[in-house]
Amino acid sequence: MKKFVSLILIMSFYTVFSQSFAYSLDNSSSVNKNTGWDGINTYHEYLYFSAYVLPVSESHRLQEALDTYKIVRLEKGVYTSNPIVMKQGQRLYGYPTITKLNTTVTIKAGSTKIRILNMEIKDLIFEPGALISDNYFKTLRFTPLSCTNCTMENNTFVNIDRSSLRFDCSSAGYFRNNKFIRVWSHTRSPQTVMKGNSTTPSYGNVVLWRNYLFASGDATQFDNLKSLTLVGVDAESWNYRNEGSKALLHMRKMGDVRIGGFSGLNHGKYPTPTYDIEAKNLTIFGKDIYSKSKNDIVRPGTNVMMLSGRHEAYSFDNTSSSLNFMAYYNDRDLFMNSKKVTSTLSSSYDGRMEDMLIDQNVKTWDRPYFGKIPNPVSAARMSARSGKKDQSAQIQRLIDRDGIAELEEGIYYISKPLVITEGQGIIGKGSGKTAVVGIKDDFALIHATNNTDQGKGSIQIHLAHMTLQGGKTGLYVSPLKGSSKRLQLSACTFKNLIFRNQKNGMHFDRFYGVDNNFFDKISFVDCQIGVFQEPDPNFDVYKGETNSMMYMDKNVFFKCQIIRCGIGFSMLAKRPNNLNAWIDCKFDGNGIAVDMEKAINPIFANCDFKNNRGEYIVGRDNASSFYNCNFSGNRAQGIFKLRKAYIEGCNFSDNAPLFSHPTGEGFIMNSTSSGGLGTMKHGILVNNTFRNDKELNFLVLELQDRRLRKIVDRKSNPKPQYLVTKK
Repeated sequence: MKKFVSLILIMSFYTVFSQSFAYSLDNSSSVNKNTGWDGINTYHEYLYFSAYVLPVSESHRLQEALDTYKIVRLEKGVYTSNPIVMKQGQRLYGYPTITKLNTTVTIKAGSTKIRILNMEIKDLIFEPGALISDNYFKTLRFTPLSCTNCTMENNTFVNIDRSSLRFDCSSAGYFRNNKFIRVWSHTRSPQTVMKGNSTTPSYGNVVLWRNYLFASGDATQFDNLKSLTLVGVDAESWNYRNEGSKALLHMRKMGDVRIGGFSGLNHGKYPTPTYDIEAKNLTIFGKDIYSKSKNDIVRPGTNVMMLSGRHEAYSFDNTSSSLNFMAYYNDRDLFMNSKKVTSTLSSSYDGRMEDMLIDQNVKTWDRPYFGKIPNPVSAARMSARSGKKDQSAQIQRLIDRDGIAELEEGIYYISKPLVITEGQGIIGKGSGKTAVVGIKDDFALIHATNNTDQGKGSIQIHLAHMTLQGGKTGLYVSPLKGSSKRLQLSACTFKNLIFRNQKNGMHFDRFYGVDNNFFDKISFVDCQIGVFQEPDPNFDVYKGETNSMMYMDKNVFFKCQIIRCGIGFSMLAKRPNNLNAWIDCKFDGNGIAVDMEKAINPIFANCDFKNNRGEYIVGRDNASSFYNCNFSGNRAQGIFKLRKAYIEGCNFSDNAPLFSHPTGEGFIMNSTSSGGLGTMKHGILVNNTFRNDKELNFLVLELQDRRLRKIVDRKSNPKPQYLVTKK
């Protein structure tokens, strides 16, 4: 009888809990305090740790648990059950290192507010029928996503890892205004299929950070979409096994296509072009991808706006009904329909270019919301830490025994580094409830390395749900002394971590590389440097790769906060870094926010830069891209110390020049600024408002050797066009 009453009470709690929480958006700033959240952990951590836990041994009860409790948390391991159907408001959380589910999960037609996180699922299928909307899918690994004739709108997909996307609405249904943030595919073919129809059109979908790796044949099939935006596309060796024949981006019967930050290289034996596109309007904003194949292809009837690019030319079958405006492509010249532009264009082009460039029927993405950063270790506790009991050996025994030490709530004081290697790590009970604190500040709290010279070169480590405070460094990574292996961090778990009061939050010290990692809600507070990349100072790129060159490629920092650090990110590479991104991040009260050298296609999207005080905010590098970023309250000599910048949909509220590098080249679209161009010497300005320089407020302008030339003589009316949803 007592067991029965207890079960009823548990079921009642989870029913109330699910009703209160299941319908609140993950990005919402409003939280229902009646649910019992105490505010110590972050809101998302509270949801995770409060969920009903279904043990691996009860895999067969998964559907029953979801239907009963609505919010279910799985343990580490492999779950096997009958196919699952997820419905309105249900949530399924895997273990931070990814829980494997050996079955199909179907998202029920008509469902909203479903959440799935940290899972590897056999197949994730979206059921055709009623509208599937406002759902959130994050950190899905090796999970094919598919829908056939489904109806989907306003769903968010984040960190879709080594997975394929197949959305085929060619017969019925649609997918509209969905966000795909960090999608990585490897070897499969095709890696993306998106097909719409003309009766119920698909539009407004945005893919932000997309990595196509070694597609065995054709990488993509895009067909009959009214609009599509791709930002931060990188590819390596598509059609690697010669199983296809199409270009990397193959598009037919498209409407408005916008591509920004297009980079990569095909170094395989069977190259095809980088794109073959048939669309109403095509805008490419920064192309730096090399196919080693024949020219790229723009199909007849497509209007083209090509702003800054290089490598292969593109063929263009010009007709009387289409435009081909090409600016700074392999040189600093401008062309309209193959004729060099030397003066203001004829007014016959004005309306057509304005219609192509500006869609007023869009809504800019919401600004990221940042809750209060947990602070479990008070100043009084920090000042009294020298007399605390040393718990280093206790935690190390857990690591050595279990691989991943699971720490309960509490503050753990240590006097020496906790050493982790392949498959090992530490997971706490929340960044506000578990803390590891250095008794002194002369050592690294966690030291990650390869285990033996015979071990794996590429390793995974796992750190989640805790605060790391004090010590010299929070996480220090270096190779095993004398090892001939190339130590590489890849596909690691970095989730809900806070680094406080350290010289370096993370220090990557002279090993091979940090490649394809997702840094999820990491905060660096009051550190001299948040992330420190330290390459071998003697590395020579012309002599080839070495074990100590220390590169960082294809890493995404998502919803991270960098607060009151001397330098947020110090990434002064010797071997170039490729396609690192900061998405929905906040840089507040730092010196220099990001200090980079030798970076290829770094991207900052929907980030806030506030109250920074360095010589510059982002800089000393070749080029960077900024989309929907806001700058306010900063005091710097210049916003960017960059040779080149791609800027779209940004707001610069500070009365500071954009560029401080002596040879700045800029491509600025749909942005507003209270400062001037600074040292920008060359570039193209498209539809911007400079509050203190009315000469810059026209639809298209060119700057050549600091001489301004009006290309399209229409007043500007800026509105972001890339990170938007369609109304």
